[in-house]
Amino acid sequence: MRIFKYLKFILNSLILSVEFFIAFITFYITLALVGMSISIGERPLKKSEITIYLKSDGVHTDFVLPVKTKSIDWSNIFLRSDTKSNDFSKNHISIGWGDQGFFLNTPQWSDLTFNTAFNAAFYRGKSAIHINYININDINTDFREIKISKYNYQKLIRYIQNSLVKKGERNYSCIKNRGYWETDAFYESKGSYGLFNTCNSWINEGLKEAELKACLWTPLNSGIFRNYSKN
Repeated sequence: MRIFKYLKFILNSLILSVEFFIAFITFYITLALVGMSISIGERPLKKSEITIYLKSDGVHTDFVLPVKTKSIDWSNIFLRSDTKSNDFSKNHISIGWGDQGFFLNTPQWSDLTFNTAFNAAFYRGKSAIHINYININDINTDFREIKISKYNYQKLIRYIQNSLVKKGERNYSCIKNRGYWETDAFYESKGSYGLFNTCNSWINEGLKEAELKACLWTPLNSGIFRNYSKN
């Protein structure tokens, strides 16, 4: 009899676990759909002075910004010497945020392991910012062009800089020799990646900070891109 009670207890526990999992997934999807459907943050554009881009591979979204403007020279923040090539021919830089373990251990989606995904989903690791020096013509994924003012851009600059971990008075902490290609690098960042704080959430919060159109909340790239039509 005891063994039947024990098996019944295990079965009931499994059923409850499955029900809880389904309820959580339903809640998460519902929250995401509601958050993505509500657009906020956009204010009347003061001037159209700088062109920036959003690019996505279908999962992850990056800002793509001009390397040098009167507002900032990103190569003074993300040193070209931190990349393998030290290439000065690229005129734009892509900037994205995410889980450090995921970034460093998953150069291709085929490299993804359960442990890496679990740690990323449940805030168990540090975060990082990934940069890559590119030209606009190098972009072979979905992207959107956005024209903004210097005022908007200054606010976006501050948001990105405030996400970085400082090393000394002026420098930022590069994770040495961990780039995927010849033109990219990783930097230590603040915060932890998780189900409710994803790479796309970070981009969305940056758009809010810059007083540009954004979602109330989104964990997905589709929430961001629905606010910006293709040109």
